[in-house]
Amino acid sequence: MNERDLRINRICTLLSPVLVFLLILFWQYAAGAGKINVVILPAPTKIIKAFVDMLESGALQKHITMSFKRVMIGYVLGAGMGIAVGFFLGTFQRLERLTSFFFGLIRPIPPLALLPVLILWLGIGEDSKIAVIALVAFWPTFLNSQEGIRQADKKLLELATVLKKNRWEKIRSIILPSALPYVFAGLRLAISRAWGGVVVAEMLAASAGIGFLIQYSRDMSRPDMMLAGVITIAVIGYLIDVLLEILHRKICYWHTMP
Repeated sequence: MNERDLRINRICTLLSPVLVFLLILFWQYAAGAGKINVVILPAPTKIIKAFVDMLESGALQKHITMSFKRVMIGYVLGAGMGIAVGFFLGTFQRLERLTSFFFGLIRPIPPLALLPVLILWLGIGEDSKIAVIALVAFWPTFLNSQEGIRQADKKLLELATVLKKNRWEKIRSIILPSALPYVFAGLRLAISRAWGGVVVAEMLAASAGIGFLIQYSRDMSRPDMMLAGVITIAVIGYLIDVLLEILHRKICYWHTMP
């Protein structure tokens, strides 16, 4: 990539938040001018006020803490299991073929559709919510880990075989570097799905959390609080995604672009 392209990329990166700011300004103008129905879409200033009021009362911190705890536990369990199973099956191709029908059969089932079943099995407490988040986080990391192993350079693997390298040496020097970028892609996709999973789970069966806050705000006809909860999820999810992207660039330095 030449210097001109790098400069254009940096300018585009800097302009990205400016576009969001301009959209918010237009939204504020449209609300003040009566161009939109503020009953269902309040002005940004009203949403900010609701956000500040919940911060001052401590309610927002309580909901964020509860949702974040659930997401992190479910995410670590589900994503960790997805990476482990994906690597294991991807490395042992015969076992992958043996289990392909089973995983192909259960993969289309939406994890959130299993929430009533999980509540029946695990109760209405934390276990069922964490289980559905883990299921949501499992599939992106599982599929991406498998794909990363498939993308390993076949010629390098053949050369390693000729040089009589053992399986562990092949995994460490060829397969793992190939799979890591795919793993990080799966982790980034999994965290966004995990937040979506926790919101739906909390809407159906919870007394605290961002999902509960959104549901409660809807029942109380408080769209400003509801949107404040939605924006909170967006900001937290974005910050976690940025962190994962930084780790991706640091660890997979041979794969990322400048």
